[in-house]
Amino acid sequence: MRFPFTFMGVVALGIAAWVVFYLAGHRGLDRLAEGIAGATAVISFGFGVYVLIRRVRRGPQH
Repeated sequence: MRFPFTFMGVVALGIAAWVVFYLAGHRGLDRLAEGIAGATAVISFGFGVYVLIRRVRRGPQH
């Protein structure tokens, strides 16, 4: 069953969206904090997209 991995992909996309909205609303952060948060958003988005595309292309059991 691949449900946990699909769920992890959806959660990763949610985290990426949350970080982007957080950064948009908190412009007073220093550059290092913005960089770390931006990297987190990019990595989370990439992982989520990878997991969901793999799920769609290979089916539920792969």
